[in-house]
Amino acid sequence: MAFALWAKQIKCPNCNYEGKAQIKGSGCGLWLLFLILFFVSFLFWPLFLVAGIMFLWLLLKPADQICPKCKFANPIPK
Repeated sequence: MAFALWAKQIKCPNCNYEGKAQIKGSGCGLWLLFLILFFVSFLFWPLFLVAGIMFLWLLLKPADQICPKCKFANPIPK
């Protein structure tokens, strides 16, 4: 889960779109890896530290904002 309160206003240099960006999530693969790591950490306790750091990273990283028209990954924020 990437964290974003709202979509930013962008200008896309690829297709000249101006408006709100589309928010792209981080996908569920990283969260599944976190859950597996968390359950394995009951067997090997130092992994709790790694699982905690991974949880904070997944929760606090900013969301990727992409162009909704051409799906360009690096639009210019306004």
